[in-house]
Amino acid sequence: MEGVKLGLLSIRESNNSILFKIFNKVTEKTILVPINKCRHYCGFKYASNSLNPYENYIFGLHQKIPKDVLRKKFQDFLIFYRPQSFGDLLNIKTSRHIPLWIYPWHKTTVFDPQNGWIQDINNVPDIITHFCEKGIKKSKIEQEFLWLENAYQSISKHGYQPKNHSFIQVFEIRKDNQNVFIVKDGNHRLSALSALGQKNVLVKKSLLESVDTKNIEGWEQIKAGNYTKQDAILLCDSYINGVNTVKPSFKPAQLLNC
Repeated sequence: MEGVKLGLLSIRESNNSILFKIFNKVTEKTILVPINKCRHYCGFKYASNSLNPYENYIFGLHQKIPKDVLRKKFQDFLIFYRPQSFGDLLNIKTSRHIPLWIYPWHKTTVFDPQNGWIQDINNVPDIITHFCEKGIKKSKIEQEFLWLENAYQSISKHGYQPKNHSFIQVFEIRKDNQNVFIVKDGNHRLSALSALGQKNVLVKKSLLESVDTKNIEGWEQIKAGNYTKQDAILLCDSYINGVNTVKPSFKPAQLLNC
């Protein structure tokens, strides 16, 4: 009987794996994109010699700048990087407060003004995109240094091997004849590729979240009255143009020894 249970479990796992692969084929497309058309969630450009804390750090490694210098610069950026809204994040003036990470095309009934700000510091998933009033854990910053340095070392030694590991994941924002790709996963690897002089990169593009401003009338947050069309266009323009400067917070984050 136990053998039958294990056999059924194995079949279910196999079927789930097959279904997952089929789902991915339907919802993703492998494409080659120019790195300078890629954007971090925070709007930072790649391969453009502009502000991008990940890429700037790895470029510094490639240029043999001492790690302590790079780490201090990265940390100084973080403690003053405290955007409260999409307006702060993208350095744009919106008509109203628009919470972080609720895009105009998102299908959600929750429009939390504090979205992106976490009450429990232990639940902050990412120190570049999520924030806590209590401050920033030093251990999180140290972890970020490790990821950046490991990505550079790995790409330098072995190259980008998406078929053996995982592809960089993106979704597309398109307006008229302009388009950019927002990196959902793989910012560290993309930074390393850029630092090493790569011009194009093979990615998986989401077909479920492919945004075109020609469909703006149907975007959920506009229909709900949470965005104006002007603010939605302004957000898309900001990603297409990229963020070159950020507005530093008047109150720096406290660094916590945990």
